[in-house]
Amino acid sequence: MQKKTSWLILILWAVGLLTALLVYGQRQLTDFDPNGELLHRSTAPNFDSSLVDVLKSQNINPGSVIHVGTQSRCYCDTLTTPHQTQLLAKLGDDFHHVKLNVEDVPELAAMLEAVPALIVLDKQDQLRYLGPYATGYGCFTGKNLVEQVVGYTTQSRYNGAVINADASGCFC
Repeated sequence: MQKKTSWLILILWAVGLLTALLVYGQRQLTDFDPNGELLHRSTAPNFDSSLVDVLKSQNINPGSVIHVGTQSRCYCDTLTTPHQTQLLAKLGDDFHHVKLNVEDVPELAAMLEAVPALIVLDKQDQLRYLGPYATGYGCFTGKNLVEQVVGYTTQSRYNGAVINADASGCFC
Protein backbone atom coordinates (compact mmCIF):
# COMPACT_ATOMS: atom_id res chain seq x y z
CA MET A 1 0.00 0.00 0.00
CA GLN A 2 2.85 2.38 0.86
CA LYS A 3 4.46 1.75 -2.56
CA LYS A 4 1.23 2.70 -4.37
CA THR A 5 0.93 5.87 -2.30
CA SER A 6 4.52 6.84 -3.12
CA TRP A 7 3.91 6.34 -6.85
CA LEU A 8 0.67 8.33 -6.68
CA ILE A 9 2.43 11.22 -4.92
CA LEU A 10 5.24 11.12 -7.49
CA ILE A 11 2.77 11.18 -10.40
CA LEU A 12 0.77 14.04 -8.86
CA TRP A 13 4.00 15.98 -8.25
CA ALA A 14 5.10 15.46 -11.88
CA VAL A 15 1.70 16.50 -13.27
CA GLY A 16 1.68 19.58 -11.03
CA LEU A 17 5.19 20.53 -12.09
CA LEU A 18 4.40 20.13 -15.80
CA THR A 19 1.22 22.16 -15.43
CA ALA A 20 3.11 24.96 -13.68
CA LEU A 21 5.76 24.98 -16.42
CA LEU A 22 3.16 25.15 -19.17
CA VAL A 23 1.28 27.99 -17.49
CA TYR A 24 4.53 29.90 -16.88
CA GLY A 25 5.71 29.21 -20.43
CA GLN A 26 2.51 30.50 -21.99
CA ARG A 27 2.92 33.73 -20.05
CA GLN A 28 6.41 34.12 -21.54
CA LEU A 29 5.16 33.99 -25.14
CA THR A 30 4.32 37.40 -26.57
CA ASP A 31 3.13 38.32 -30.05
CA PHE A 32 5.62 40.34 -32.09
CA ASP A 33 2.86 42.47 -33.64
CA PRO A 34 -0.05 42.06 -31.19
CA ASN A 35 -2.28 44.81 -32.61
CA GLY A 36 -1.29 44.36 -36.25
CA GLU A 37 0.34 47.79 -36.52
CA LEU A 38 3.41 46.56 -38.43
CA LEU A 39 1.29 44.33 -40.66
CA HIS A 40 -1.03 47.23 -41.48
CA ARG A 41 1.80 49.66 -42.24
CA SER A 42 3.69 47.13 -44.33
CA THR A 43 0.81 46.94 -46.82
CA ALA A 44 1.52 50.48 -48.02
CA PRO A 45 3.14 50.46 -51.48
CA ASN A 46 6.02 52.69 -50.35
CA PHE A 47 6.64 50.97 -46.99
CA ASP A 48 10.07 49.57 -47.92
CA SER A 49 11.42 52.84 -49.28
CA SER A 50 9.98 54.97 -46.46
CA LEU A 51 11.58 52.69 -43.84
CA VAL A 52 14.90 52.90 -45.70
CA ASP A 53 14.57 56.71 -45.62
CA VAL A 54 13.98 56.60 -41.85
CA LEU A 55 17.11 54.48 -41.46
CA LYS A 56 19.13 56.83 -43.68
CA SER A 57 18.09 59.72 -41.42
CA GLN A 58 19.76 57.75 -38.60
CA ASN A 59 22.99 57.56 -40.68
CA ILE A 60 22.57 53.85 -41.40
CA ASN A 61 24.38 52.74 -44.52
CA PRO A 62 23.67 49.97 -47.05
CA GLY A 63 24.81 46.53 -45.92
CA SER A 64 23.54 46.93 -42.38
CA VAL A 65 22.19 44.39 -39.93
CA ILE A 66 20.20 46.58 -37.56
CA HIS A 67 19.32 45.43 -34.07
CA VAL A 68 16.36 47.36 -32.70
CA GLY A 69 16.27 47.13 -28.93
CA THR A 70 15.16 49.24 -26.02
CA GLN A 71 16.86 51.56 -23.56
CA SER A 72 15.45 49.65 -20.63
CA ARG A 73 17.11 46.43 -19.63
CA CYS A 74 15.09 43.71 -21.27
CA TYR A 75 15.97 40.06 -20.76
CA CYS A 76 14.69 39.12 -24.22
CA ASP A 77 17.10 41.63 -25.76
CA THR A 78 20.08 39.74 -24.34
CA LEU A 79 18.87 36.46 -25.85
CA THR A 80 19.48 37.78 -29.38
CA THR A 81 23.26 38.06 -29.02
CA PRO A 82 23.97 34.54 -30.38
CA HIS A 83 21.60 35.17 -33.29
CA GLN A 84 23.34 38.46 -34.10
CA THR A 85 26.75 36.80 -34.07
CA GLN A 86 25.56 33.91 -36.23
CA LEU A 87 23.86 36.23 -38.73
CA LEU A 88 26.90 38.47 -39.16
CA ALA A 89 29.20 35.45 -39.54
CA LYS A 90 27.01 34.02 -42.30
CA LEU A 91 26.60 37.32 -44.15
CA GLY A 92 30.33 38.04 -44.09
CA ASP A 93 32.38 41.21 -44.07
CA ASP A 94 30.05 42.99 -46.51
CA PHE A 95 27.62 43.66 -43.65
CA HIS A 96 28.07 45.60 -40.45
CA HIS A 97 26.12 45.64 -37.21
CA VAL A 98 24.14 48.67 -36.01
CA LYS A 99 22.17 49.03 -32.79
CA LEU A 100 19.16 51.31 -32.45
CA ASN A 101 16.95 51.98 -29.47
CA VAL A 102 13.33 52.03 -30.50
CA GLU A 103 12.71 55.02 -28.20
CA ASP A 104 15.23 57.10 -30.19
CA VAL A 105 13.45 56.66 -33.52
CA PRO A 106 9.76 57.67 -33.25
CA GLU A 107 8.94 56.26 -36.70
CA LEU A 108 10.15 52.81 -35.60
CA ALA A 109 8.40 53.09 -32.24
CA ALA A 110 5.13 53.77 -34.07
CA MET A 111 5.32 50.54 -36.05
CA LEU A 112 7.20 48.15 -33.75
CA GLU A 113 5.11 47.22 -30.76
CA ALA A 114 7.67 44.69 -29.56
CA VAL A 115 11.45 44.41 -29.56
CA PRO A 116 14.04 43.05 -30.09
CA ALA A 117 13.61 43.33 -33.82
CA LEU A 118 15.93 42.78 -36.76
CA ILE A 119 16.14 44.93 -39.88
CA VAL A 120 18.43 44.00 -42.75
CA LEU A 121 19.43 46.39 -45.54
CA ASP A 122 21.33 44.86 -48.43
CA LYS A 123 24.29 46.43 -50.23
CA GLN A 124 21.92 48.15 -52.68
CA ASP A 125 20.12 49.85 -49.77
CA GLN A 126 17.03 47.68 -50.17
CA LEU A 127 15.05 46.49 -47.18
CA ARG A 128 15.31 42.70 -47.11
CA TYR A 129 13.91 41.71 -43.71
CA LEU A 130 12.04 43.17 -40.78
CA GLY A 131 10.95 40.98 -37.90
CA PRO A 132 12.20 38.93 -34.97
CA TYR A 133 15.44 36.94 -34.79
CA ALA A 134 13.67 33.81 -33.60
CA THR A 135 10.40 32.53 -32.23
CA GLY A 136 9.41 30.34 -29.32
CA TYR A 137 10.05 30.26 -25.60
CA GLY A 138 12.95 32.54 -24.81
CA CYS A 139 13.71 32.73 -28.55
CA PHE A 140 15.98 29.72 -28.17
CA THR A 141 13.64 26.74 -28.02
CA GLY A 142 11.62 27.77 -31.03
CA LYS A 143 12.63 28.47 -34.57
CA ASN A 144 15.87 30.30 -35.27
CA LEU A 145 15.22 32.51 -38.31
CA VAL A 146 18.88 33.31 -39.10
CA GLU A 147 19.16 30.87 -42.04
CA GLN A 148 15.98 32.26 -43.59
CA VAL A 149 17.14 35.86 -43.15
CA VAL A 150 20.47 35.03 -44.80
CA GLY A 151 18.54 33.49 -47.70
CA TYR A 152 16.32 36.57 -48.09
CA THR A 153 19.33 38.86 -47.94
CA THR A 154 21.61 37.03 -50.36
CA GLN A 155 19.14 36.10 -53.08
CA SER A 156 20.09 38.05 -56.17
CA ARG A 157 16.58 38.97 -57.27
CA TYR A 158 14.81 41.55 -55.13
CA ASN A 159 11.11 40.84 -54.71
CA GLY A 160 10.50 43.24 -51.87
CA ALA A 161 11.13 42.92 -48.18
CA VAL A 162 10.02 40.05 -46.00
CA ILE A 163 8.02 41.49 -43.11
CA ASN A 164 7.58 38.90 -40.39
CA ALA A 165 4.80 40.30 -38.21
CA ASP A 166 3.21 36.97 -37.33
CA ALA A 167 5.49 35.56 -34.65
CA SER A 168 5.34 34.66 -30.97
CA GLY A 169 8.33 34.54 -28.68
CA CYS A 170 10.24 36.46 -26.06
CA PHE A 171 9.63 40.15 -26.78
CA CYS A 172 9.55 43.29 -24.69
